[in-house]
Amino acid sequence: MANIFADISAPYINNVTLKRILSPKVKENIFQNIIVKPEEAVTEKFSEDTDAAEIQVLRLLPQAINAREIGATTNGGFYNSLGALESGTEAYGIQILQTIDQPITIPTNSQDMISIDLVSGEVKNLSGIVARNVNAMSLAAMLAKNFNNIAGYDQRNSNAAATTLTEATPSNWVTLASNGSYVDAIIDALANLDNGNEAQGIDAYPDDMRAIFIRPTIKAAVLKSMVGLYGGTGVFDVLQRGGLDRTAKPEVATTGYVGEIGNTPVYCLSAVGWSLVEKYLGLTAGALNNLAAIVCSGVGTGRALAFNNTIKIVDAQAGQGLIIQPKYRFGAECWDPLSVVPIFSQTFTNPVTAQSNTLYVRGAASRT
Repeated sequence: MANIFADISAPYINNVTLKRILSPKVKENIFQNIIVKPEEAVTEKFSEDTDAAEIQVLRLLPQAINAREIGATTNGGFYNSLGALESGTEAYGIQILQTIDQPITIPTNSQDMISIDLVSGEVKNLSGIVARNVNAMSLAAMLAKNFNNIAGYDQRNSNAAATTLTEATPSNWVTLASNGSYVDAIIDALANLDNGNEAQGIDAYPDDMRAIFIRPTIKAAVLKSMVGLYGGTGVFDVLQRGGLDRTAKPEVATTGYVGEIGNTPVYCLSAVGWSLVEKYLGLTAGALNNLAAIVCSGVGTGRALAFNNTIKIVDAQAGQGLIIQPKYRFGAECWDPLSVVPIFSQTFTNPVTAQSNTLYVRGAASRT
């Protein structure tokens, strides 16, 4: 790189060369934490052994047992005339193949000439980048499963061929009604989770494992709706704190939390995060602009984080200096399309139109 030096006399005011110093304090980058939380929006209890390419999870299938009436013409004897049932299982996989592992070199000559600690700064930035990717990957896995299955195809992960479903999952999408309220749309989406999914052995998705993820613009719209909804003194509580309920204090730039609706926590994912979701799905920028929110249950998505040995710092080989070697491996797989309820601001066309263009999760650095 070329050496670029400022004029030796700068800064120069009224024929006097003035002093310039480099502040020892740096302008920090702001990253949202992992807001797609374990045992709330996803399930991580299966991922105790992370030194593998894939984790296999088994589900014991519920038996198709119905009540009978003693004395009835059909199967009414004192003993049940139906044969004994055998146990069955269904296997689910979580591939742990997404990784952040690009090394960062810090030459001593570079560190010596500035007044900030490059190593600690780079490590802090890495932590934020990992959180951003874990959030986006988790939501991308949910949308891929939902969109694929509603289109009539199933692709369990990026390394599996898409197969045609015998019976496509009925659409559980919620679209904002004309002049409608996002609060109403969220309540409708929560009701879809109340319906459960008999095929997955779920009568109703548990209330304590639900989460809502919205865009910043939708947060503003919901907040205005809540102000009108509360009325009276409640207006002051909501406006003063800026949360979606009277007691919430939002922390959008860190935890993403903005309040609760329907006994469910609501998180505001930044525009950067939604854009990364599109990249994980291989969609063009803006393809999900009409996706206003995602309401989900954590029982339908498994996630694994292989963060055993995340950072290693070694001596540089080219000369004096250090090399930061990150190794974050992670993966998520949504198994249940009805555990994810997308909310759209207007009519949305499913990007999955054929078996050949099903969606799958893959890090942006591995896409063309």
